[in-house]
Amino acid sequence: MSSFHKSGDLTSQSHISGRIGFTLVELLVVIAIIAVLMGLLLPAVQSAREAARRTQCQNNLRQIGLGLQNYHGARQKFPMGQTDVSPGYSALSYILPYLEQGNLYDRIDFKQPLMAAVNDAARLQVVAGFLCPSGIDNPMPQTGGGVSYYGNKGSALVWGRNVGPNQTMPEPNGIFVRGQAIRLAEILDGTSNTALFSERLPADGNNGVVSPVRDVFFHPGAPTTLDQAVDLCQQLDIQNLSNQFPLFMGAPWLNGQHTYQHIDTPNRRSCGFFAINRAVMPPSSHHPSGVNVVMCDGSTASIASDISVLPWRAMGSRRGGEIVTYE
Repeated sequence: MSSFHKSGDLTSQSHISGRIGFTLVELLVVIAIIAVLMGLLLPAVQSAREAARRTQCQNNLRQIGLGLQNYHGARQKFPMGQTDVSPGYSALSYILPYLEQGNLYDRIDFKQPLMAAVNDAARLQVVAGFLCPSGIDNPMPQTGGGVSYYGNKGSALVWGRNVGPNQTMPEPNGIFVRGQAIRLAEILDGTSNTALFSERLPADGNNGVVSPVRDVFFHPGAPTTLDQAVDLCQQLDIQNLSNQFPLFMGAPWLNGQHTYQHIDTPNRRSCGFFAINRAVMPPSSHHPSGVNVVMCDGSTASIASDISVLPWRAMGSRRGGEIVTYE
């Protein structure tokens, strides 16, 4: 009996052990369910992360806006978009004390060229508040600390000063133009209707690679109207590497060349008609909704890439008398 009982016990254990675990089909079904759940979850996680990055980007712009407001309060004018000595210091470099970066400001010798050795330490310094978390790493860190935020030059074609072939062209009508310090009283369109700063992706730093939105392309033409300039830029063969202009936009933040224009809508191609010192330089970003903008009153807005061109241009000018609608 004892032997029979043990044998029966083993048979029972064998029967039970044969029912434990998954079959191959059941395992595949479980894996498929997990994959579906992950497929549903990951976009939501990525969307939440991008929302947080966009909020941080807007906050960076808001701080820049407040810094500029405080600078204006102390001096009754905004800093120049670019000092009138090439390449010229940026507006951001002058508002450092108002961004809790006084120590960095003290390391800059504004009497020397920004590329002078005495300014190397400041020029190479990375300032977290000048970088959008949704942006791209600076591909040329040796140039200097990167920058994602650019001052509004306006909706006129002239990139620099109205001299030479540009004497009769409309002058830059934004807030940050070369050799001029604009006052709030000059913003006749209203501070809530006029852009102050927006964002831009850095160029790829490689003239052997084409980045359609990030790069700046050279066009030999001489457009006289905004629409003509946009059309010429869009028709340019950017796959021809000889049309890629060796202008690195993205660093250093000390350089006043980092301004943008309200001529073509966000996330479109940038072209320089540099033989006559004119350009089309829209902002750009990796935000799926478009770009962030801080207005002259300190408020921020997300501007869709498909915004109509006329209100976009109106937002860029400080005294055009246009109607601005962007919400």
